[in-house]
Amino acid sequence: MSAVPKPAPSPAMLSLQGVNTFYAETQALFNVSLEVGAGEVVALLGPNGAGKTTTLRTILGLTPARSGSVAFDGRDVTRAATHEIAQSGIGWVPDDRRIFPTLTVARNLAIARKKTRFRAWSEKECFEIFSAMEYLMHRECENLSGGEMQMVAISRALLGSPGLVLFDEPSQGLAPKVVQDVMKTIARLKREGIAVLVVEQNVQSALQVADRAYVMNAGTIVHEGPASELLDNTTLRMQLLGV
Repeated sequence: MSAVPKPAPSPAMLSLQGVNTFYAETQALFNVSLEVGAGEVVALLGPNGAGKTTTLRTILGLTPARSGSVAFDGRDVTRAATHEIAQSGIGWVPDDRRIFPTLTVARNLAIARKKTRFRAWSEKECFEIFSAMEYLMHRECENLSGGEMQMVAISRALLGSPGLVLFDEPSQGLAPKVVQDVMKTIARLKREGIAVLVVEQNVQSALQVADRAYVMNAGTIVHEGPASELLDNTTLRMQLLGV
């Protein structure tokens, strides 16, 4: 009796293959390849200056790859404009939040709303994640704390109906309770089937929520494997990350 064939694996939501990125004539990424599946959380770790943020910028078209390819949702976006990439369903939570300081929380969220092929999120769902934000809607963002700004930045990404969310240092400068809320949000996105790529200096927090991890150094991927491998293997973690 012949064996039942296994179903073909679904294509990655995000795939970088052999990416080389430059700032003017200075090379920042060297042959970077990585993948993130639907409903998968992937941590991108490494020291400052390793190329992690440049990788996110390359995905978003802000610092386009000079060679190699970037594909999202089965479509080549290597040469796409940043606004086209965002419209296709990639959400971004940058390390400096980049919310409009003189606008209210409500206005910041309204501007972010867009339709993609992925499921839409409501403000009510954002309030379920960040209960305090419901009471901040009419406050100008320049009067918010760092943690409150991060709530707005994450909610803004969700209201863009993403299939993939890129987080750049989401716990930076936040109180431990807010960091817990951010990591719980990432875990919820996974349950919702949304792909997540998170750049994070808080290695323990990132590895606890991630399925897999890549480690970068000097613009190159130097390690790839299950997040649990780095979390459980202190020697390997010290060797690669010094923590």
